[in-house]
Amino acid sequence: MPVKKYQINSGLVRAAFIALGAAAVVGAFFVVKWGLAHTAAVQSDNVEVASLSADLAPDDPQTHYALAILSEKTFAPGDIERALREFEWAASLSPNNYLLWLDLGRARERNGDRAGAELALRKALELAPSYSRVQWALGNVLLRQGRTDEAFIEIRKAVAGDASYTDAAINTAWQIFDGDLVLVRNAIGDSDRSNAALSILLAGQKRFDEAFDIWDRLPTNGKKTTLKEIGQTLYRQLFEGGKYRMALRVGDQIKTETSGPESIATVVNSGFEDALAVQNTNTFAWQVADGFNPRIGPTDGQKHSGKYSLLMSFGQGSKAIRTMSQTFAAEPGEGYVLEFYYRSDIKTQSKLKWEIVAAATGAIIAATDTLPNVSDWTAVRTNFVVPAEIDGLVIRLAAENCDPANCAISGNIWFDDFSLKSQ
Repeated sequence: MPVKKYQINSGLVRAAFIALGAAAVVGAFFVVKWGLAHTAAVQSDNVEVASLSADLAPDDPQTHYALAILSEKTFAPGDIERALREFEWAASLSPNNYLLWLDLGRARERNGDRAGAELALRKALELAPSYSRVQWALGNVLLRQGRTDEAFIEIRKAVAGDASYTDAAINTAWQIFDGDLVLVRNAIGDSDRSNAALSILLAGQKRFDEAFDIWDRLPTNGKKTTLKEIGQTLYRQLFEGGKYRMALRVGDQIKTETSGPESIATVVNSGFEDALAVQNTNTFAWQVADGFNPRIGPTDGQKHSGKYSLLMSFGQGSKAIRTMSQTFAAEPGEGYVLEFYYRSDIKTQSKLKWEIVAAATGAIIAATDTLPNVSDWTAVRTNFVVPAEIDGLVIRLAAENCDPANCAISGNIWFDDFSLKSQ
C-alpha cells in the first residue's frame, strides 16, 4: 500500500498540532494523578495518605469520603469536624449517591445535628426510597427527636424489607412502650417474623406463657423453615426456664426429622436402637456423662427385644462410675409407671437403682428398688405421681453407698425397653 506523506507548511497549523499534543500530555497527567489519588484514598488506612489523595484529586468524591471515614477513627482533636466536612464535600460532589447522603446523615447525628441529619437522610431516602438501611437510619433519627409515630413508620418499612432489623426493632419498641404488647405490635407490625422475635423477647423476660402463646399461633410450615432458628432459641429458653411441656411442643413443631419425643411422658430411644451421644443436642434424649468408666453403648450381644440393648461394662474393676439420664415432660398431678428390663452380673458393695427426680430442682420423686444380679431379662416397674407444680422429670441411674475412694465395681449390666405409661 503506498504511503502518503503530508507536509505542514503553515506555521499556524504546526502550532495547533503542538498545542494539541501538549494538551494531551497535560490531560494524561491529570488523569494519572486522579487515578493514583483515587486508588490511594480507597485502599489506604492512613489518614495522612487519604488527606494527600484528597488534595491531589479534589473533585473526586471518593477521596473525600475515604478521608472522612479515616478521620472519624483517629479521635485526634479536630478530626471529627474534618470528617463531617469531608462527608459533606463528598455528598456535594456526588449528589445522586444515596450512600454518601446516608453516611453524612449519620455523621451529622453523631455530632449532635439531628435536624441536619434528618435533611441528609431524607435526601438519601429520596434517592433510594426502598432501601431498608436508609429507612432504618431515618427512623432512629426521628425516634431520638421524640417523633415516635413518624419513626416507626420508617422502622416498619425497614423491617418489612430486611428481616435482620426485626430483633432490634422489637427491642426498641419494647423499651419505648415499656413492654406493652399491644403498643409494641402496633408499632412494629404483625408479621410472622416480628411475632416470632417477640416470643423470644418475652421468654427472655420469663413471660413464658405469653411467649409460647404467640409462637403457637404462627403458621406451621414457617416453624420448620424460615422461623426454625428462632424456634430453636425459644426451645432452649423454655427448657432452661423449666417449661418442659412447652419446650416439647416447640421442639416437635420445628423438627423436620422423625426422631425425638412424640408426646408427653415418652422415653426417647427407649430400646437403644439408635446410637448414644456423650453430648446430645436433643435435651429430651439420653444424656451420658463424660468419662471412660464404665463403657456405655448399644450392644447386639444381649437384648430383650429389637437388635440392641444398652451395655454398661465395668470390666475387671473400677472405682469410677459415670451415669446416664433422660429428661421427659409430664403432666402435673398425673400418675405414671416407669418400666424397663435388665440383667446383671455386677460385683459391688454399692446399690444401683434408677431414680425419678424433678428436672428443675433434682428433688427425688421416686426410685426403684436396688437392682440385684439376675441372669435372665427381668422387668422392673415403679409407680409415681408428678407433683402439681412440676411438668418435667428426669430418670437417672444412681449408685448408692459408692464412695469413689473405696467403691470398686466390676462386671456388666444390660438395660432395654424403657417405657412410661399413665396409671
